[in-house]
Amino acid sequence: MSLILVSLISDQTIPNVLFIRDQPKADSYLFISTQKMESKGIVANVIKACPDHINSYQTIVVEEDNLEDITSKLNSFAGSKDADFVVNLTGGTKVMSLGVFEFFSKSTNNQMFYLPLGKNKVLQIFPQKSQSSRELDFRINLEDYLIANGVIPESKSFLDKNNLSRTEKETANLFQKFSSDSNHILKISAEHFRAYRQDQKIKKIDLNNEEKWYLQPFINAGFSPMENGVLSRQEIKYLTGDWFEEYVYNLVKSLKNKNDNDIGFGVYLTRDNVKNEFDVIFTHNNALYVIECKTDVANEEGKFAELFNNTLYKAGSLRKDFGLFVKFYVFAVNDFTILSKEKTDRARVLDINLVGTEILNSEEKLMQFIPKM
Repeated sequence: MSLILVSLISDQTIPNVLFIRDQPKADSYLFISTQKMESKGIVANVIKACPDHINSYQTIVVEEDNLEDITSKLNSFAGSKDADFVVNLTGGTKVMSLGVFEFFSKSTNNQMFYLPLGKNKVLQIFPQKSQSSRELDFRINLEDYLIANGVIPESKSFLDKNNLSRTEKETANLFQKFSSDSNHILKISAEHFRAYRQDQKIKKIDLNNEEKWYLQPFINAGFSPMENGVLSRQEIKYLTGDWFEEYVYNLVKSLKNKNDNDIGFGVYLTRDNVKNEFDVIFTHNNALYVIECKTDVANEEGKFAELFNNTLYKAGSLRKDFGLFVKFYVFAVNDFTILSKEKTDRARVLDINLVGTEILNSEEKLMQFIPKM
């Protein structure tokens, strides 16, 4: 008797991938999909995210709200008479779930399960048992999470996603200097070099007297160019904000005990031919975490309003691209406690977590906050 694992297909691919990779390898896999999901290539994304698992599979395309069509297609499935089935009911439409449950519940040899969204649990729906739930053992890494959602990592940025420009100690020291820069000297210098960053044609800067003057605050903070008298493009990027990405990356990697397969910074991702950069991105307990890192946010309400609107747009786009399991944070070298209650309430309602110097400047608060993210 062969074993077939059944998945109901919808836009939310992660529950399918988690269940397939958490289960012992089946003899074959059956995907129950719709024409809309097929046009999006959802089954292909699930298969790509399950390397070494799916060698043999078949897809049944049903009418998502037609119970008679669903039953008819399942009845005609060639393997249905000489196999046992393990069914994941999490995806699909409600009508698809009802039709699949009714069909496979005719045999007590079959088993059916459900994964509650946002919880790493597997509930056994059929046959009912006194102990009907268990913990999900599998944890998905960053690359497979992205692949499951049809997102293509840019090869170079993904290969370099764990490569630091400077040591963790150097970056931490720069953060201390930057966050305590009451005279804004470092911020003025960073803004000066930001104009060079925005010009893609500029590959390096020769350090004449004027440029040396702007660079001096960073030198006082412990920075030194790799090549005497020259500032490379990578160093320009570092001085104008990438250092903060590396600082946050180091914090999260250390305090959440992440390995290189789970986390990265400065990663470019493409979906539907649109490319976006992600400052810090990682997976934890089968959810995706995205952190926007900001060093150019003024404390004034007006400047923050611009940031806030851009952040809302990106957060909404992320949930569309990456499903329901995205957790969004904004880390900034500014004190978010000065914001109006209206804005902080709006951020909370939209599930955008704001992390500023009110937390980052306190080792005690950091040690409590980041492990609980």
